[in-house]
Amino acid sequence: MELDSLYISIQIEKVRLGEFFAVQPISPNNDDNWSRWWASRQMYGKTALDVIPSYSQARIREVFDNLLKDRFYGAKEHYDEEKQRWRFTVLNFSENYQEILPMLALLKQLEGYALDGFALIFDWMWGGDTVMAYMDFKEGRALLEAVTESNAIELNRFEEADQNLQALAEELGAR
Repeated sequence: MELDSLYISIQIEKVRLGEFFAVQPISPNNDDNWSRWWASRQMYGKTALDVIPSYSQARIREVFDNLLKDRFYGAKEHYDEEKQRWRFTVLNFSENYQEILPMLALLKQLEGYALDGFALIFDWMWGGDTVMAYMDFKEGRALLEAVTESNAIELNRFEEADQNLQALAEELGAR
C-alpha cells in the first residue's frame, strides 16, 4: 500500500478558521475547475466525475479530529497566531483518487475563508515526484491545479511541505 501524504498551509484569521470548522462538509458543484482537474488525472479504471462525494460528519472539525485521533494517519495540526497560518499535516493519507475527493471537496469550502495558501497531496514517502492534487488558495478562491509532478509546484511551497512532513515523520519515528 503506497499512501500519499497531505499537507495544508493556509493563511486564515483564527475566527474564520473556527467558522469554517463549524460548517458541515458538502458536495460541491462540478464546475469547470473540477472538470479540468479531473481530466488531467491519470488512473486505472477512471470513471466520469458526476458527483463529488463529501464527508458525512456533521461538522468539518470532526473530519480533522478523526484524522488526528487515528494514529495510523500520523496527523498533526498547528495554528500560528502571529502569522495567522494554519497547517495540517498527514503522513499516511490516501492511496487513490476516490478517497481524496471528499477532502478536496472540503478544502474547496475554504473559498471565502482562506486568505492564501495551498494544499498538496503527493507521494512524499516514496520520493515526492507524483502529485495527486494541488490546490491553490488566492484572492478568496480555492483552485485545483492540473499539476501531476512536484517540479511544477512553486519550490518554496514544495520545500515547506517536505520540511513539515519530514519533521512530523521524525517526531513520530516514521520514514
